[in-house]
Amino acid sequence: MAFFSVVIPIFNKANFIAQTLQSVISQKFSDFEIILVNDGSTDNSLEVINQFEDERIKIFSQENQGASSARNLGVKYANAEWIALLDADDYWYSNHLEELYNCILKFSVADVVSNAYEVQLSDNYIKSINYSREIPKEAFIVEDYFSYSFKDQLFWTSTLAFKKQCFHELGGFDINLKTGQDLDLIIRFAINFNLCYNPKVTLKYKRYTENNLSIDINLEEKKKYIDKSKAWENDNPSLKKYLDINRYSLALQAKMNHSESLYKLAFSEIDKTNLSSKQILLIHFPGYLLNLLKRFQWLLINAGIYKSAF
Repeated sequence: MAFFSVVIPIFNKANFIAQTLQSVISQKFSDFEIILVNDGSTDNSLEVINQFEDERIKIFSQENQGASSARNLGVKYANAEWIALLDADDYWYSNHLEELYNCILKFSVADVVSNAYEVQLSDNYIKSINYSREIPKEAFIVEDYFSYSFKDQLFWTSTLAFKKQCFHELGGFDINLKTGQDLDLIIRFAINFNLCYNPKVTLKYKRYTENNLSIDINLEEKKKYIDKSKAWENDNPSLKKYLDINRYSLALQAKMNHSESLYKLAFSEIDKTNLSSKQILLIHFPGYLLNLLKRFQWLLINAGIYKSAF
């Protein structure tokens, strides 16, 4: 039996899946199987996949039901104890699984492990991650996940490996959420299990690609995944601040999209002491000005400069 099952959901990723799949096949650590779940693609994604001749590849198909359903199906058919996730347009460097494996060996208490990542925001700009706490130089057990994630997320979907049993205990990805399913799963992992983080960068997360769920966001759906964790925030100050920053992001987007009622609701639920002075200033800007600033931000990104609201 393989040590890792690599689960990759695919929906219309013909332009990216070959490079993504090759990044898995080229891993230095080779004891894995690849579970590809075709989620009702209407392009030639399957034709691209079928060009790869590797006995470790297993392909399953379903009608289009979304990434969460596809990932859950992939985990269902996985044979390994450890599941490693990868989105069909992201890219692993050749040491990704090797680094995860080393963490698992070193930290026997770990139920979830993650390497570091970088974010490709455009064709010519890659952003380094900015955490809210100083990160140790070596892998470590994470005692307070949320306190590291007030700016950028400490973990990301395609950086994760986790025990299959733990995933099933949590009920897997929530198929009722249309956005934020990955963040919801990580929150539940952080609350219920032992996490290990490795600061070595082994993933390029491509945020700018077509059919990227982080770009096409339904704001009402975004509030759903934030609200789902409200029951835990009163007993966890770091989680409360983490959720408040997500509410802040939602409030900004609602104002930019002229959804005044959603803006007021999200803003009213924030403990304002959890926001910086910069955030407090921006949240009171009118929507048209926020949209101008957003367009200016993208101009800066294309020029190789990154500035955020955080």
